[in-house]
Amino acid sequence: MKIWKRISDQGRDTIPLQPVLWIDGSKKEGELPNVAVTLQIRSMYEEKFSYELIYDVNDILIMRIEVENKGIEVISRVVVSHMIRDYFSYIPNSLQVNKGMSEFLFQLVRWRIDNLLPNEKVELSCKLKANKDKAIKTALFKATYTFQHKEVSYGPLQTNEVVVRQ
Repeated sequence: MKIWKRISDQGRDTIPLQPVLWIDGSKKEGELPNVAVTLQIRSMYEEKFSYELIYDVNDILIMRIEVENKGIEVISRVVVSHMIRDYFSYIPNSLQVNKGMSEFLFQLVRWRIDNLLPNEKVELSCKLKANKDKAIKTALFKATYTFQHKEVSYGPLQTNEVVVRQ
């Protein structure tokens, strides 16, 4: 009790620790940095990715995460993470990226990109299978990401939501 009194007597203000979440990067032109990270999904039988999908049990789905540097300067240390829900299973050896390093840890997909040049767009994709034992009617997918620009860290930030319905 005395410790609390000493701290409160010093006139210090509290700082909220809730993270700021951005969706689809910065919106203002010329604002630096300007990074867009999007998550989309499609059925293995469809060609186009979407933000909404209707699936059946045992369907194979393809999830794609894109990171685009829309700014005019290099961004660095981009880390994207997505937790695959229990009602979907990762299909082994399906994780692919065109830049950086990716890994699958239990149900977590993690992707690290050292540097992303201006106007550069990179992609991660993997295949998922809808489990029949744990299927639910509606699921929401989203990913979180962080990055650095001029030695300033941004994040954790959040992608758009993808709705997956059975």
